[in-house]
Amino acid sequence: MISVMREYARSLKIVLLVVIVVFILTSGVLFYFGTSPFGSTGGRSSAVAVVNGEEIPRERYQRAQANIMAAYERMARQRLTPEMAERLGLSQQVMNELVTEAIVIQGAAKEGIRVTDEELRATIQQIREFQENGRFSREEYLKVLRQVRLDPGQFETEVRRQLARRKMEAIIKQGVKVSEEEVRQAYAQRNERVRAAWAYAEFKPAMTAVQVADADLEPYVKAHAAQFTQPERRKLQYVLVAPAKQPPVVTDPEVEAYYKEHGSEFEEPKRVRVAHVLVRVPPVGGSDAENAAKAKIEDVIKRARGGEDFAKLAREISEDKASAAQGGELGLVGPGELVAPFEQAAFALKKGEISEPVRTPFGYHAIRVLDIREGGKAPLKDVAAKIKETLGTQKAERAAAARADEVKTALAAAPDFAAEARRLGLEAHESLFGRGDGLAGAGRDPQVDEALFGLAPGGVSAPIKTAGGYLIAKVVAQVPAGVPPLPEIRDRVVEGIKRERAEQQVTDKARTLIASLGKGGDFAATAKAEGFTTGSLPAFSRAEPPKDRGSLPPGVLLAAVQTPAGQIAEPVRGEGGVYVVKTLERQPAPADGFEKERSDLEKQVLEQKRALAWEDWIRGRLATAKIEVGGQPATMTR
Repeated sequence: MISVMREYARSLKIVLLVVIVVFILTSGVLFYFGTSPFGSTGGRSSAVAVVNGEEIPRERYQRAQANIMAAYERMARQRLTPEMAERLGLSQQVMNELVTEAIVIQGAAKEGIRVTDEELRATIQQIREFQENGRFSREEYLKVLRQVRLDPGQFETEVRRQLARRKMEAIIKQGVKVSEEEVRQAYAQRNERVRAAWAYAEFKPAMTAVQVADADLEPYVKAHAAQFTQPERRKLQYVLVAPAKQPPVVTDPEVEAYYKEHGSEFEEPKRVRVAHVLVRVPPVGGSDAENAAKAKIEDVIKRARGGEDFAKLAREISEDKASAAQGGELGLVGPGELVAPFEQAAFALKKGEISEPVRTPFGYHAIRVLDIREGGKAPLKDVAAKIKETLGTQKAERAAAARADEVKTALAAAPDFAAEARRLGLEAHESLFGRGDGLAGAGRDPQVDEALFGLAPGGVSAPIKTAGGYLIAKVVAQVPAGVPPLPEIRDRVVEGIKRERAEQQVTDKARTLIASLGKGGDFAATAKAEGFTTGSLPAFSRAEPPKDRGSLPPGVLLAAVQTPAGQIAEPVRGEGGVYVVKTLERQPAPADGFEKERSDLEKQVLEQKRALAWEDWIRGRLATAKIEVGGQPATMTR
């Protein structure tokens, strides 16, 4: 139960994905693209969009874009270039999400929804990246925020917004119900079995046969300009001045002085060792179940206060089986580790006392405090090593910053950047750099983008602190945005033309086959005669997809289950070719299996309806919202 309660206390942390991922998963390296369709991200305007009069700050857009980029890179396990990001429509995804967020927050405010300081505190304290040895550390909290150049006020504002969003979503979903008929329909659809045959034609042979004339190239580039357009870039030379690997010496007097000046950093919270007995309340049991659970826990409290062994009562009665085996013990807990009602009751008790009945989302609890460890300032000897590490890092950073200033002065005055860098004992790097690209050794950082795109050719940047050290860069040349000269992209253009024509040829071939099969004849024999590869799918259902489907894409299975028996679906385009799918037979779901699956299906259908209700609510608000993007009226859809 302790793990479940702690998980419940921090369950709202999930809503911080947009906020936390960019802070933690990208290790503080932030970035954005300058090729956004929502106005130049290199400008100084504070807002990228306005929703019902509320501005969406550029910084929020940049951070959200960094987040989604990081997520895609992790899923794809490869670096995404700005061009790839644009093809995926990431900029639009980010803008849609931020506009939606604004709509939801506005809706929450209209409904009087608020996030308490306690909810905010509990959520932040349960974030693992802000903890040390399993406990929230304000020092770690501030350290992480410093790494991502964010102050606590900004971060906590974002957290409040996401928590409010979750509350709004819960309100919309809680009124959704599921009927018996809906569950039965879901069962029939899920368990209906189909048999199907398929035919497949590859794009590759057709591509090989396609001939591309020189006269075809320019028209294709004009028609697909977005595909070949490269963002504005800078040709750079740069160096990195990193802090010394061996931290400077830190003296004992310096450690003592830091300890005195930063005493609050070493305060440890009060912690209590607790045990409990839990009587659960069924979620749909009504007042009778509520009253029965409360009466049962009151009896436990009466018996324990009367002298019966609390641990024995927990083992016999508690419905938290994990802690019951331990006599109800949950171990040492601190502020923010448990759901609020439980925590408030536990911390109000003296050692040995037993609480009145405490209601939480889990049911009714009887709580006993076994021990109390008062908080206080940690002794210097316990934190001296950590202080030395902190001071050493600070000294190294200051030394690196000072050297970076000296290096910048020398490089700015030198006619040969690379030669001067070598004289200074630094390695000079070269790069063709676009917004959001990042630099080897430095990572991605919007500050770098802003600084470098603000320099004219020949300009040398002031030192910029990055993940890899202090960056000093010289802009050698400016490369404007646009489509590169045809010779530079010729191979890509030819490949694009070949694939486009091949895909059309194979799709037309598939439609011809469908027309031929419509006149009668054996599916496999006719398809083979037309040059298709054929195969079949044994009886399967949505609940039990075929185990050995090989490389068949999901679209083939979907076409089979959605097409009436004896009919042929529209051509299904896969990554490497086109499929023709015929549904041979449909077998209804067995009538005797419904009751076995009823409970799970009710939950599934309920979650689906809740998701649809939430999406419908958002769409309704978007339809009536006044939205401006890049200074122009805009319409957002889901």
